[in-house]
Amino acid sequence: MEPSTEPEPADKILDTPVRDLKLALVGSPVERLTQRLLRELRAMGLKRFAPQFYLTDEWGCPSGEPVIGIPFYLADRALMRLERRLNDLESPREILMYLRHEAGHAFNYAYRLYQTPEWRDTFGPFRRRYQDDYKPVPFSRSFVRHLPGWYAQKHPDEDFAETFAVWLSQSPGWRKRYEGWPALAKIEYVERVAAECAEKEPVAKKGRPDLTAEEMDATVRQMFEDTAARNRAALDLKPADDLADIFLKKESKRKNARPAWQIVAEHRLPLTDAIAYWTGVRRPVIRNMVDSTIDALRTAEYQGTRGREAEYLMRLTAYGTALAFSYFSRGKFHNL
Repeated sequence: MEPSTEPEPADKILDTPVRDLKLALVGSPVERLTQRLLRELRAMGLKRFAPQFYLTDEWGCPSGEPVIGIPFYLADRALMRLERRLNDLESPREILMYLRHEAGHAFNYAYRLYQTPEWRDTFGPFRRRYQDDYKPVPFSRSFVRHLPGWYAQKHPDEDFAETFAVWLSQSPGWRKRYEGWPALAKIEYVERVAAECAEKEPVAKKGRPDLTAEEMDATVRQMFEDTAARNRAALDLKPADDLADIFLKKESKRKNARPAWQIVAEHRLPLTDAIAYWTGVRRPVIRNMVDSTIDALRTAEYQGTRGREAEYLMRLTAYGTALAFSYFSRGKFHNL
């Protein structure tokens, strides 16, 4: 899944409409991961269930349709390089997590499980209002933990998809991991229903995609800019205040000094992942916060002392977590 390191004029395709790229899953970098998902489904006994895949603008499964939408940029290495540079390219591990989650939606829709009384009693009403700005209860043991952000708490449909993904992944062993949790009954429900559906043909064998890559009139640049705009979070850092409590003001004669922004930049991804996972704030938003911190440190020319990187990162993680919880509760960052 790693983009090729060979030089390629990727920027030349920025102003090309996505539909004109003639993207296809067959032979693409992401195809092997879709094939792995299908092997996992068969290994778990689901011999008749094989969701369809299509390229679209973002991860998703249209409501009621047993099809899985995959971001278009994962079908081309040049697009993957652009996504990594401009937004946030998923790792193979993250792609598999998304695929397993979306497979849960597709399985639910293929067998119309959400229409049964037992499904509603276990997960809740399927027709419950869907809210993007949901307020989960961190560390609740009534829900499994798969995607960051306590995502299972967003909606009964997401609860089922997350539970299915945990069951499908089988790692770590879910019985031991969720022993004593109310969420264990949900995984056991999935296992039982999967066994019942193993030899059954899906009620809905085919699904209808929503927006496909072949229908996307927007240019590659427009798609990436729209994604960046959705993930952008206003962050008005005051280097003389908050960051001055973590790093040092520039002094040309300081021994063993190094730029503070480099310390943060070297640990950008683990900082982003850790804060996003434990706060429930979407990863792209946290990434934007971390990048804004790097820019502020560079502008203010703060420094750190070599050998004390772990101390700085510990403080910065706590600081970033506090900012993230402020964003979580208010919808915007506050560090005043």
